[in-house]
This record gives sequence, structure tokens and C-alpha cells, in this order.
Amino acid sequence: MGLLTNLFTRLEPGVTVVVPAHDVERYLGACLDSVLAQTWWDRCRILIVDDGSTDSTGRIADRYAADHPRIEVVHQPNRGPGAGAARNRGLDLVGTEQVLFLDGDDELTPRAIELLSGGLTRHRLDLAVGATEQFPVGREWIWSDCYQPGSVRVLPIEQVPQLVHDARTCNKLYGTAWLRRSGLRFAEGIHHQDTVVNVPAMLRVPRFVLVGDVVHRYRKRAEGGSVMDSHFTRIDNYWDHLQVIETLTGMAKRLPADRRRLMHAFIVRSFQGFAARAPATLPDDRLAEFFARTKAVIDGIDAAAIEQATTGADQRAAYVTMLEGDLARFRRLDAQLERLRAHRGNLYLDLPTTTEQTRELLRTGATRAWADELTLAEGRLRFRLRLRIRGARRLDAALDGIVVSIADGDRAAAEWPVGVRPDDADPREHSAEVVIPLVSLADGAHLIRLGFLTPTGRTGRWVRRPPDATVEEVGDAGVRVRLASNDDRAELTVQRTPGG
Repeated sequence: MGLLTNLFTRLEPGVTVVVPAHDVERYLGACLDSVLAQTWWDRCRILIVDDGSTDSTGRIADRYAADHPRIEVVHQPNRGPGAGAARNRGLDLVGTEQVLFLDGDDELTPRAIELLSGGLTRHRLDLAVGATEQFPVGREWIWSDCYQPGSVRVLPIEQVPQLVHDARTCNKLYGTAWLRRSGLRFAEGIHHQDTVVNVPAMLRVPRFVLVGDVVHRYRKRAEGGSVMDSHFTRIDNYWDHLQVIETLTGMAKRLPADRRRLMHAFIVRSFQGFAARAPATLPDDRLAEFFARTKAVIDGIDAAAIEQATTGADQRAAYVTMLEGDLARFRRLDAQLERLRAHRGNLYLDLPTTTEQTRELLRTGATRAWADELTLAEGRLRFRLRLRIRGARRLDAALDGIVVSIADGDRAAAEWPVGVRPDDADPREHSAEVVIPLVSLADGAHLIRLGFLTPTGRTGRWVRRPPDATVEEVGDAGVRVRLASNDDRAELTVQRTPGG
């Protein structure tokens, strides 16, 4: 029986790898070779859907089909952007019990089908998910720890909640009959179209197979040609992803409460970058529409879920303006993020709010302040201060000032103002050279504390030092200074030689 079946044909055992391909002549051969090299190739078929390629992709596909009887090709006019139409065409034509969708510029690892299909068949389930590696330069994702190399587990999504954010397609094997019955279809004519299949699928199946080994190799193209590489630079992506989260919002209403919360977490986290960048990226005459449509989604998600799913106060600020219904401040979002204020010992983005819940969404996260590069010369002690406050930007402009305090116990013995500068590579990272006259320091141990000055008051944080990073300097007249860690806090110890 050939691949080109209709929806009513009885499915045969095995796996069809559907390869949507559009202008991937440089990569298609490696993609197909990775499938041909499968340890379970005798149980596999390949269906290439040439989506109106303008290069030699279609001819390469035909050549492979001529050489391999279990490879077939369908040519169709381009129905992009996105691979949704090509994937749907492939799904409709699949004649095997299991189906995997592999992008034409990606690859499978040699045991991918063996691990995914073996687990799916053995446990009689409808979804198997495996790990992805990015190449040629690797990276980690927030869900990476869900995968335990060497393991094959059967579990519900509640046991690996971060996995809901792994919305990619090519690391997932589906039961064909289940996927067709589910009614899930890839969105057509937009980017990020796979999200409306993969995220709901993980939330609909009671349990799935989780393969801890890498099964999928995602190619991050140097020229940025992969769809996933141009997330925030292509304006159409903002509207495409907005359409996706609107669709997911409707689906979430039909999920049990626990799984609805996971869907909301995905919506909030996946869209935070678009919401935060929209005022500076989208045409001004379309911002009101973007604001209103996003607000309609966010209004149905509670503040606690927004706080848990986002990466920092600066990413939550756009959502706060929507919860507050404040389009004017959304339009000026970047300016609203320039200042910080102190409140009850914490630092907040200085954005007006009307409720305690929305104000708490503006609270900055962990402060990382540490000291290193100690030197001692000409009666002055110098060290490098490195500082980052999660959720805050450009601390040189956000605060009225920063002071370094040298504390004896909990009492500040003296303090000095410092001017921090953002790093060129990452403006969220800041550094400053701290200069302290030795005459200001008594002999003994001193802790280092930062004071943050804001229009609404002052708050502070201890400077840290790694436990195994002690440095020591000896200056003129036998003065010895050591920078070490005391219970993870940076501690300066001054020791003068008697009579020095």
C-alpha cells in the first residue's frame, strides 16, 4: 500500500516521517539521510511535501524518491508562510499508525524512531516526546531538565510542567488515528503554526512517553533562515503569535483547571517578549488593536500565574498596563521602565498601578551583587563591583544613586557613592570600581552592603562573594587586606602590622 491514502484507509503498522520542505536545497539531503540512517528504517516511510519551492528542493526530493521505494513526494503550490499547510497535507495522506513531522532543514538522531516508536507501541499511548539539541551551537532551554538521558518514562504533564513550553514539532511522535480524531490541525498561513497542535496535545493526553535522549537536531542557521530565529524582528510574527494565543485561550476553557493553568503559563511566557517589544516595534496606528486583543487574553489569566510564568518585572510591565487598561502607558512602555522605587524593602518598576496585585507584578527579582578584582595601592583599597537586578534595566538611570556601605555587624560604619555603568554586551549587567580610603577602615572584618536610593526611599542588599574565591593583598606599611566569603557575603578583613 502506498503512502497516498485517504482518511478512511486502515492504517498500517509503522511510522511516516512527514517532511514539509520549502527552499531547503542546502539541507534536505542531510535531513533525509538522517531518516534513512534510522536503526528502525525498515519500519519507516518518508513523505516529502514540497511546498512550492523555488530552488532545487523539489528535484532533490524526486531524486530520493526514485532511489528509495519507501519515499514519496507531493508537490503543491506554496501555501505559506509557515509549514502548516504542508504538514496538514501530509497528515491527511499518511497511511501508517504513527507520524512524525520533521522540518526539511533539521535532522533525527539514529535511534530517534526506535526510541519514540518503541515507547509509543509498548505502552499503547498516543504521544511520545524526546529531547532536542540545537546545532551547530548548542543551547539550554527552561524545559531541558525535564529530559533525563538514558530514560524512557511514562507520565502526565503535571509531573514535568515545564515541558509545556517545549512547543516544537519535530521531537514528537503521534498516533495518527488519535491526532486525526483530536481535530488538532496546524494553523495555515502563519508562523508558529505548530504551537496550536503540540501544546494542546500534551495537555489533552492523560499520559505520554518521555524519551530522555536527544531525538531531534534543530539547525540554527547562521544566516537566520530558520523561522524560529527571527522571533521578534519580523512584524508579522507579532500578529501570528497573537492569533496563536487567542486560539489557545479558547482551547484552555475546555481543559481541567490544573491543565488550564499550564496552558495559561505557556500563553504568558511565550508572548511576554512580543508584548514587551510591541510599543517599540509595531506601527503606532496598530498598537491599540494589539493592546485590546492581548488584553482580552490576559484578562482571563490571574496575576499569580502571570508572575510565575514570566522572567522578570520588565517582561510583566506590558501585561500590567493591560490589566490596568492603560493604553497610554503601554504606548510609552520603554519610558515607564526607566525608573525604580523602593517599597517595604523591595525595588519596583515605577509604573502607576491601582491594585496591590498589579503593583506586585512590578517587583524586581533577585539582586546579584558581587565583589572581585581586589587591589591595594597608595593608601586606597579598590575592588570591582558587579551588579544585576532581575527585571530592571539601566541602573545608572533607574536609581537616584547607589552607595557602598562598609558594615560592622548590621551597622554601617561608612559609605561611599559609586557610579555603575551598563556593560556593552548586556545592558542589564552593570559594574563599577569601588575606591575606599584605607584610613576609613578599622582593623577587623567588615561586610559590604549596597544601598539603592530612590524617590520613595532607600533599600539595600548584601554584596556576595563565592566561598572558594578568597583574594589577599599586602600594601605599604604592612597593611594586609583580604576579600573572602562569610556565609556567602563578601567580607573585607583589614589587618595592620603594629607600628606600621
